[in-house]
Amino acid sequence: MSEIFAIISIAFLSSFSHCYAMCGGFNLAFLKLSSKAKNPFFLNLLYHLSRIFAYVLLGILCGVFGVLLGFNAKIQSLTFFILGIFMGILGLALLFRGQILNFLEKNILWELFFSKLTRKAMHFKGVKGAVILGFCNGFVPCGLVYFFLANALSQSNITKAAFIMLIFGISTLPSLLFFTYFSTFLKERLNYFFSIFASLLMIGYGIYLSFMGFKGFI
Repeated sequence: MSEIFAIISIAFLSSFSHCYAMCGGFNLAFLKLSSKAKNPFFLNLLYHLSRIFAYVLLGILCGVFGVLLGFNAKIQSLTFFILGIFMGILGLALLFRGQILNFLEKNILWELFFSKLTRKAMHFKGVKGAVILGFCNGFVPCGLVYFFLANALSQSNITKAAFIMLIFGISTLPSLLFFTYFSTFLKERLNYFFSIFASLLMIGYGIYLSFMGFKGFI
């Protein structure tokens, strides 16, 4: 239960800071495209549900690898240790930003495939545009997404891994669904606090996972 609470806290708080920086442009672009539609809120919701679906698919993929790694206790413990360190680095990168975060958020798969698909989908309208653009948004290179994928990879259960990514996606839904309102309100108020607190939680969770991995490996 405490793990789920930590996941929700990190995702929800980060959605008001890092998610705005990474996905805000996509959000605004889609809101502009759908502004003249008869049901813009429905299309916006569909956009984000498609984004969450992409996260769940990535969670399933990580869960498959997690199950394979879980067949050997020593390998699993070493994986926990490495993933914990990676989570800690991500937390520090998101806290201080700079070159490390820029490096981590470069993604060859995005550049080769999803960026091109996104540009084409910008010409689509209605449900088709919402589904494709939202799905592509789920593959935007993002340190926060990497953190939760690392968490999903640490599971030895595909269902749990997919559930983690589902909870992550749902936790980001309120801030991104009402992006235009919250971004203006929070920019001058709680953005900085949310970013620091979420990053510290990520670092703490990474230390905990590394410790568990180290304890199981010795």
